[in-house]
Amino acid sequence: FPRLLDIAEQADQRSAQMDIAELRDFAKAEALVPHLGSSFNLIPLTEGWFRAIEEKRHGRHGEWLPRHLEFNRHQRERVLCIGPCLGTDWVNYALNGAEVTVAAESRLLEPILMNFQWRGLTASALSADSGILAMPDESADVIAANWMLDDEAPSRWASEVKRLLKPGGKILALVRAEWNLRRITRLRWWTARSAWTRAGLARLLPDFQEVRVRQRQLRRSEVPGILRFIPMPLLERMAGNALILKAFKPLAGREEARIAA
Repeated sequence: FPRLLDIAEQADQRSAQMDIAELRDFAKAEALVPHLGSSFNLIPLTEGWFRAIEEKRHGRHGEWLPRHLEFNRHQRERVLCIGPCLGTDWVNYALNGAEVTVAAESRLLEPILMNFQWRGLTASALSADSGILAMPDESADVIAANWMLDDEAPSRWASEVKRLLKPGGKILALVRAEWNLRRITRLRWWTARSAWTRAGLARLLPDFQEVRVRQRQLRRSEVPGILRFIPMPLLERMAGNALILKAFKPLAGREEARIAA
């Protein structure tokens, strides 16, 4: 069964797992900011450092996250959290009573678990290095995936998502949007694409039902002056930096009926 690492062991290992520059890059992505300000001039992996990240991530530019990732709707459910991040969203499932398992690269498990532990929370931990998780089939009620830093991850993990979700279970995933405001306004449409379009993300799990893809996450500073007359909520929905996938695994009977047909 997944092993919980205690704080002392994590403190001994964290410097060997990730260097300061790499931690700062993850902090910047987690906080949804282009540059780290003075509030991040703290010792990494401390309570103040994690708190500063959360205040930025769930502040004015990330107010949509708790609603679309449904932090408070999965009490007593098993939530499997996957992806290369620091777990700032995932601790909120535990705060609201979910049973959380985190799956990430081995080097990231230390920072993620420390993010839980300074709040007095616990989570089970699994290495995702192999791309296959040591979990039984159909064992997760919800899969919460943060793939903003890995455009290839959704395709790699699609089969595991289908295997691990219970029938009727739900995936809530964040991915980087291909058609964001920066790409549109710079008119570099011919450059190679690696992020996701709405249509492409909707086809990721073709057997799933009630598939919805929404677009969010834009800072006022990213909007050219000529477009600032457009309300920010509308711009976010048209050209935000993140796509949010919500979809349900079919109930077994419905899937069997579809295959038979």
